[in-house]
Amino acid sequence: MKYKIKIVARFRGANETEYSIPAEEAHKAYYLFLNPDTRTIFSNGLALKGEDIDRIVPDYHGTMGWNKTHKLSDDDWNDLKAKGITDKLQSICSKAEKVARLQNPQLDKILQEAVKALPELLHSKETEQLAKKMSI
Repeated sequence: MKYKIKIVARFRGANETEYSIPAEEAHKAYYLFLNPDTRTIFSNGLALKGEDIDRIVPDYHGTMGWNKTHKLSDDDWNDLKAKGITDKLQSICSKAEKVARLQNPQLDKILQEAVKALPELLHSKETEQLAKKMSI
């Protein structure tokens, strides 16, 4: 399944505009949000400046391939939850936000690679290596 993230942008008082990006680039969106003077171009060609981002949210419609105008019903939400999509997208957003806050967020890498730089993962690898050295 190809997970998607939605960027909600507002340009100088205009109405909101929504853009869908691949979840593997979610950390770039959060980095822009945290650094409003920064600009980037996503793999789908979307070019944005951080100050234009109003919100970053899971894109359930894009992930499921539904029309943007489709109103999510209770059955849709039950389906999303049963398939683990709501939890997966929340996890992606959480990891992306953590990566974006790193000293070196590795924006040139996809999220799955950039997340390896998170301190909690580095710590666990070091702990694992130390445990291997200490074992008899």
